[in-house]
Amino acid sequence: MRVSLRSARLRAGLTQAELARRVGLSRSAYTNIEKGNKHPSLITALRIAHVLGGHVEELFAEDFPGGGRVEPGAGAGVRAQDRHRLPACHG
Repeated sequence: MRVSLRSARLRAGLTQAELARRVGLSRSAYTNIEKGNKHPSLITALRIAHVLGGHVEELFAEDFPGGGRVEPGAGAGVRAQDRHRLPACHG
């Protein structure tokens, strides 16, 4: 299970169904991502990070080599000034 992803979703006060809707996925597709059964595409990971207001490397830390440790600022985080460039999320 992707603990960081689940924790961020709960902190945002979103159900799996609501987050999935905002990202443009079915609830079952999102559930499989959160459980770690499926890996999202880069654009889907970015959309999830955008909706949750987090960084990809924080939300998907378990997927990175080296035990999930990523230096802050390294990787594919979505900077505030770049968020407007993401395809629109539903919601």
